[in-house]
Parts: sequence; structure tokens; C-alpha cells
Amino acid sequence: MKIVFIGTPDYVVPILQLLHKKFRENNNSESGVVAVLTQTPKPSGRDKKISYSAVDTWAYTHKIPIYFNPLDIIKDNVKADVGVLASYGGLLPKDLITYFPKGILVIHPSLLPQFRWSSPVPAAIITNTNPTGVSIIKMDDKFDHGPVVTQFKEDVTKDDTYGSLRDRLFEKSAEVLVQMLPAYLSGKINPKAQDDSNASFANMIKKDDAFIPPKILSAALLGKISKTKWPIPFIKVKGAVYNLQPTTYNLSQFIRAMQPWPIAWTTVKIKGEEKKLKILSSTQVPLEPKSDDLQPGTYNLQLNLVQLEGKNPVTWEQFKQGYPKLKLV
Repeated sequence: MKIVFIGTPDYVVPILQLLHKKFRENNNSESGVVAVLTQTPKPSGRDKKISYSAVDTWAYTHKIPIYFNPLDIIKDNVKADVGVLASYGGLLPKDLITYFPKGILVIHPSLLPQFRWSSPVPAAIITNTNPTGVSIIKMDDKFDHGPVVTQFKEDVTKDDTYGSLRDRLFEKSAEVLVQMLPAYLSGKINPKAQDDSNASFANMIKKDDAFIPPKILSAALLGKISKTKWPIPFIKVKGAVYNLQPTTYNLSQFIRAMQPWPIAWTTVKIKGEEKKLKILSSTQVPLEPKSDDLQPGTYNLQLNLVQLEGKNPVTWEQFKQGYPKLKLV
């Protein structure tokens, strides 16, 4: 079996490692992962030092050919049975999609057609979609549209962040993939078309998408539900932008869905100046009813760790002590 692996970040390296371990025959470079396609190294940080992707680094260490231009794989006549793509971070030309005899298999962390596109994991947490899962599909010329080869489900835990759930989904998908590949390549699996009528979408997250309106946050800190509408622009369900009810539970989910990036944030007014405040972690705390507008069993949102722009992270209590006249704006 010959495979070209297509991916970039560190959390897909377990897939690459297992493919290499399972299908490299007697250390023969003509079997297993015969090449990788990853993003081009780019300057990073203040010193503009060249940064290599995790897949690039792993392939270099294991002396596997590395490609940055998809068409160079065709140009060099790389021989492989199938491509495997996981979080590549770019579009592939049609010529490469049809180049491999068994096509390109895409590992997508949702139960397609649910949450197509770039941000399915945070979308699952925000919308309380449980279980979520992973789909392995055969790529066609539309984004996350190809027929499903196999799927598996995975529960979302109460403590899951975007990062923890994403890492677990990709790690488990590695085992599913290596078990399924021989049957797929021998023609024993018939991929099934997705039901486009049930498709929902989770576009690439921007930093502004992580904003929590101050009125919503202020209410949640008191165990109340704000009447302010809270659209989540990167999620679309049934053709419309998803609106999140601003309950304490949903805010807690949202904050975890923004970890480790882009990090939930709001705005505060300090000495008359508006500042950005990152919310690094939070919990829900049971609140005894003290007025008619609080029902038994109500929770308030408790912020644990925050970071004011230009400052180091501190606890919420430390922050309030440092800025006693704090106002959410």
C-alpha cells in the first residue's frame, strides 16, 4: 500500500505516524507513506524566523519526500494508491483530486453533512451537539461534499475545549483509518452520498467571532439571561446564522469552544478607556434564589482566569481587586 499524506498541524501527526507504522513494509520506502504534501514554511513571530509545519518536520525526520506545491506530485509522477488528507489548510487542484487510483480520503471531525467547512469542532461544542464524531469521505470537487466511506461517534465531555476534543477526534480517527483502508482499497466498501438537504456549515473562525457582548456576560455573572440577541456568524444551520441563547451554560460552552484559539473576549472600561479582556476559563456556580427573577437551580457564570490586553493572565478575583471600578462595556 502506498499513501500520500496531506496535512499540516501537529494534531494530525498521530495519523501520519500510524499510517507509517502500519503500512511501511520491512522499512521499504516504496510502501506506506511515500510522500507528504504540507503548507510552505513561512516567517513567524517577531524575529520572522522560518516556521516549518509539524508534518514537514516529522517527514523530514523520517526521510519521507516533502511537497509544498500539489502539482509537483503529478509532475514528479509520485506513485501512490490513495491520498489521505487531514487539516491541510488549502484547496487542492482538480488534477490532484483525480490523480490517485483510489482518490483522496478526507478526515473531517464532524458527522457529515453536519458542520461542513473549517470549524466543525467548536461548532459542535457551541451548539451542544452531542455526540459529535468523525467522517472519512472520498474527496470530490466540492468542499466536504464527497461520499462517506465511514463514520464514528464520540461523546463531548463537560470539560472539553476545542483543543481537547479536536485532538481526541483526530487521534481516534487514526485507528479507524488504518483498520478501514485495506477494505476500502480492495473495493469492499461502497461510499454513500451525503444528504445535502441536512447540511449545516461552520466557516473559518475569526478573532471577532470570539466576542461576548458585555450585556450578555454581565447578566450571566448574576445568574440571569440577557435579552440581547447573540448571533454566531461562523455557524449556519438551515441557511441561517445560528443564534445562541445566552444562558450561563451556553456561555460556558462558548468559552471552552474558543480554546486554545481565538480565545473568548469582551470589552471593559478602565479609567474611561475601553480595553479588551480575554476570558481564559470559567465555571458554572449554583446560585440560591434571592429575588423573584431567579429560579431555583439557577447558575451564575464564574470567571476563573482572565487577561487584560497588554497584561499577564490573572484570576478574576485578582483582576477585580486591581480594578475595583471596573465596568463591562
